[in-house]
Amino acid sequence: MTDVRGPEAGPLTAVFRRRESFRKPGRGPRVVDLGDRDRVRAPHDPAVAEHVRLHQAFLGRVVDYLVADAGVRQFVDWGCPVPGTAERVRRADPEATVVHIAPEGAAGILASPDGSAVLSGDGACSETLLRRLHTSGLVDLDEPVAVLMTRPFGEDSPPTGLDTLHRLMRGGGYLALTSTAPRADVEPAFDPFLLLEPGVADLTWWPYPDEDVAAQGSGVLAGLGRAPRRGGGTTRWR
Repeated sequence: MTDVRGPEAGPLTAVFRRRESFRKPGRGPRVVDLGDRDRVRAPHDPAVAEHVRLHQAFLGRVVDYLVADAGVRQFVDWGCPVPGTAERVRRADPEATVVHIAPEGAAGILASPDGSAVLSGDGACSETLLRRLHTSGLVDLDEPVAVLMTRPFGEDSPPTGLDTLHRLMRGGGYLALTSTAPRADVEPAFDPFLLLEPGVADLTWWPYPDEDVAAQGSGVLAGLGRAPRRGGGTTRWR
């Protein structure tokens, strides 16, 4: 494993640099979003609101690390269950590209209210959808890309198609996952991505390992996997 908190991967300088405020900044012309989805009102149920806050904070730490320490400039919001992902990326790097995978049932490449594109799809990393991401020009898979697939999966529904995603990331990249499944099921679900230290930990305090934190967690495990860069050239769809 590579330690995102240690010198081998670069210090996690941006993770706790400020509190999450989720103020909505001005829109950047290169950012793709889902319009009204990122303006959903906060839930009234305190437990749900707290879960949303913790998940947003986790995504913020992931984004800050990937931008500041890993140099990622392309993000795919593939079913993140909370609003604010595009705004968080823009706060970290106004020039970063964000692509949203729209809910299943939408057709083709859609136009958002600001005229940007949103790719329709579902929760599976099918080669067809990945091909569309690349050939549409929304994502350059010859450059590092981060896929945020953080809708928690259960013990009986692990993510599929990750081997295809890993194979097609010629420029390397990262994959964020969360899960309500037992740790023994979550860690192998990242395969063939290499889990960064601390492996998987409660999303409340990731990237610190569970044994280093005495506070009560959320019960949702989270982690970040890495695909190494395999050199330049045109992506081959085989």
